[in-house]
Amino acid sequence: MDEDDDIYDEFGNLIENSSDEEFNEPERDESQALVVEDSSKSLIKSSIPTSTAETIYIDQVVSDETNNNNLLDEPVIKPINEKKFKVERKSDSFPNLIYSRDYLVSTMNSNPDRIRNFALVGDIGSGKTSLVDLLVKYTHSDDYGQNFEDLKFMDNYKLEIERGLTIKSNCISLLLPDSKGRSFVLNIVDTPGVVVFNDEVMSSLNLVDGVVLILDLVNGLTSRDKMLIDLIIQKNLHMVIVLNKLDKLILELRLPLKDCYLKMNNIIEDVNEYISSNSFISGYKWPTRLSPELGNVLFSSCKYNILFNLKSFGKFYNSSVDTFSSKLWGDIYYNPKTNKFTRKSTDEQNSSLNRSFVSFILEPIYKVFTHTLTSSSTVEDYKKLSSLLWSNFKVSINKSDFLKNDIDRVLKIIFKSIFNNFEPLVDTITTNLPTPHAYIQNRRQNITTNLTMLAEVTKLIESTDGKSFDCLVRVYTGSIKPGDQIKVYGENYNEDKEDFRIETVDAIYLPGGRYKVPLQEAKSGSIIIVGGIDSIIRKGASLTAVDDDFLDTSFDIPKYSIDSVFKVAIEPLNPSELPLLLEGLRKINKSYLSSVVNVEESGEHVLLAPGELYMDCVLHDLRFFFNDDLQIKVSDPMAKFSETCIESSFINIPIYNNDDTKDIQISIVSEPLDDDKLSNDIQTGKLNINLQKSNNTDKKFVQVLKNEYNWDSLAARSVWSFGPSDLQTPDVLVDDTLSSDKSTLESFKNSIVQGFNWSVNQGPLCDEPIRNTKFKILDLVLNNSDATLNSSQIIPMSRRACYTGFLTAKPRLMEPIYKLMVKCTYKSINVIKQLLSKRRGFIDATEPIAGTPFFQVLGYVPVIDSVGLSTDIQLHCSHQARCI
Repeated sequence: MDEDDDIYDEFGNLIENSSDEEFNEPERDESQALVVEDSSKSLIKSSIPTSTAETIYIDQVVSDETNNNNLLDEPVIKPINEKKFKVERKSDSFPNLIYSRDYLVSTMNSNPDRIRNFALVGDIGSGKTSLVDLLVKYTHSDDYGQNFEDLKFMDNYKLEIERGLTIKSNCISLLLPDSKGRSFVLNIVDTPGVVVFNDEVMSSLNLVDGVVLILDLVNGLTSRDKMLIDLIIQKNLHMVIVLNKLDKLILELRLPLKDCYLKMNNIIEDVNEYISSNSFISGYKWPTRLSPELGNVLFSSCKYNILFNLKSFGKFYNSSVDTFSSKLWGDIYYNPKTNKFTRKSTDEQNSSLNRSFVSFILEPIYKVFTHTLTSSSTVEDYKKLSSLLWSNFKVSINKSDFLKNDIDRVLKIIFKSIFNNFEPLVDTITTNLPTPHAYIQNRRQNITTNLTMLAEVTKLIESTDGKSFDCLVRVYTGSIKPGDQIKVYGENYNEDKEDFRIETVDAIYLPGGRYKVPLQEAKSGSIIIVGGIDSIIRKGASLTAVDDDFLDTSFDIPKYSIDSVFKVAIEPLNPSELPLLLEGLRKINKSYLSSVVNVEESGEHVLLAPGELYMDCVLHDLRFFFNDDLQIKVSDPMAKFSETCIESSFINIPIYNNDDTKDIQISIVSEPLDDDKLSNDIQTGKLNINLQKSNNTDKKFVQVLKNEYNWDSLAARSVWSFGPSDLQTPDVLVDDTLSSDKSTLESFKNSIVQGFNWSVNQGPLCDEPIRNTKFKILDLVLNNSDATLNSSQIIPMSRRACYTGFLTAKPRLMEPIYKLMVKCTYKSINVIKQLLSKRRGFIDATEPIAGTPFFQVLGYVPVIDSVGLSTDIQLHCSHQARCI
């Protein structure tokens, strides 16, 4: 104890002068080297005088124990990190079908007249995917036949499943019989309803021969439906319509029988009126009137398995279906006393009569709903229901199904027993939509006909792990087999004839929604998935056999990016991951048709998309689908602006090719293009000019400008070019020179046009496109006839001349504006108005939706202020409003 007191002081600290050897610090030998250790090497510094000293590094000796610790940092067997962002069933787990897949493939290849290729289009929530679910449950009865819940079979992408909406179009091939027992191959393309994913709809319309437009009976004809009708008419596609959600008119709106008929009739008349007044209807070669008695309108409730047309429902009453069904629509009334049809709405006693559609179709359906909803699970109610079903439809249900299930499920079982097949759908499609061969000429107007194989790639499909892409292909002529060598023509082939590559087909598949069936051959009329040919494909491509002559022109690729005005700048959080970011952006550009990837002069990468939801999906896939949790920095949202002018150029300034030599000069002035009709017709393609011809003063083109737009003959013959490349609110280049000898000007025409296109695609204010401007060439003077001039001198000169004319015409910036469509209650209108006013927006129109307590609000809001608007509207309106 005394010894310890000598070693430590009263606070427990060690006394330095302790004599214990254990605590004595050893004496330092100055001649010994000083050793400083780092993680891998030892720093040896000798005691040699500074002037001659040197530092020596020697490898550190690592013990076996350290080696063992390092080995333990990594697992002996690394786990397989397999990403799976899409649901896809493998070949060993294909669902069972009610028919043979071999028979489907045989019918498709041997009898192309039995093929129908069509797309399902409609507004968001109209029931497109639900209709496909009904067909899947019917044809895949062993796996899904007893499932009355929503399958969302065509939504196989992770984000689609999580968010409950369709993002990517998807295709499925099914074999279904018509009312005569003939089997038809239906290649069905399910498309998104959200307006920002309109690019998927556009690509699908290039794939098919006809369209099924699905309308929500509650919402009626919406602005989105009108946009789709415009696209259908422009593509010259035949269409039929399906009036869906019949159950909501009965259960939610609780419309009386007569009002239910009037609601349906008004929607059909609205569609016909819009079609007849469409600006593109003059070039539409298919029937322009849609009506149930014409056989091109179907009625359905996908939730309760209801699907019928007049002819199929008429079979419940009469064997002479054609005569009877023709009297089930329109102002034809039924008199139960005389058991006859009449055109009068009253009988002899002036009692009002019901229309035949109400008496023979709506009344039985209403009775089933009413009796089932008001009944209890008793044997007596079951007998009453059975009697009702047998007297009206000659069907019955099991007692256990009625007694042991809830009302909603009982209704689904009942209507599935009544409408137990899809012959009405097949009959309507096969009667109204053309065969693949009948439609081929509509797509290949400018394509060489002497080809052994011709096909078109409309979009790329990602693999489940995002590492590769397959192509969705429509075969027009010939056939494709695995191992075939084919020519793939890129999207720039029409301008650059070197934009092609010879590829070998790895495999071909028949699309099946959530699975794909390997094929040995696919012939004309088919829609298939092709693997191994996507190396130069981004948005689309044309395909021919390797031995065929080169195409003069390839298939046109739609201008998907014209609506991409919402942009962000991105960069990797870790600069060393820039190659991963670039590879992800390359895949994004192939996966999302409307996406645009630009590299600014500063080196930053800019992503453009049509809207906030679209951009959110793009950024998600960039981080997780095409990379392994890539960390990126994203800027605040920005908008893509445009440039324009508001007055004519106040001065004419000549521009020289070279300020020193001044061999040639050109003068160009600008003025606003104040012609909305002309601008609209140019951007929609109705007014087109072929700049590849040496003589673009085509008589028909000149005649159209004179008659429809009141241009004089001289100005109409002097139009050289349209721009910018997307032709949105376009520009026009006009030769307005007065010289009688225009040979010099004509010799430089192509170079001047290229300079014009360069200038209007990248304006002088902020490198954004110039729009709604007319450029006039006033003169071109050759000062030195001996000078050697080429395109490298003329193109920059004409570009600078366009800039000069534009900058002297009071240039302005144009801000992009979104058109907003909201379905809401009356009380929500004022809330929406206030929300828009805070974001520099406004309400343009408010229309009541007939037969409902809802209104459709049309408004406008700047793109830059639209972020989060949809969420704000739902929250502030207590979910009584929804952007559609």
